[in-house]
Amino acid sequence: MTDLFDVDQIPVVLMNLPAHIRGFCCLGSDYEPCIVLNARLPQEQRVRAYLHEIEHIRKGELYDAGYTEYAET
Repeated sequence: MTDLFDVDQIPVVLMNLPAHIRGFCCLGSDYEPCIVLNARLPQEQRVRAYLHEIEHIRKGELYDAGYTEYAET
């Protein structure tokens, strides 16, 4: 990715995800945050998704087992 994604020193992984998923954050094997972005998105949308996921991490939502932004149906 670009230098923008190195600022927070949180690993970013690009994966081909379904079109309705822009990205998500999760805990890596070291229990540190990791951001997964949809590789199919244009760069501008990946940046927006990255910033969105960073906010979840900063708010501590990643560590809240009861938090879900979108529930699978």
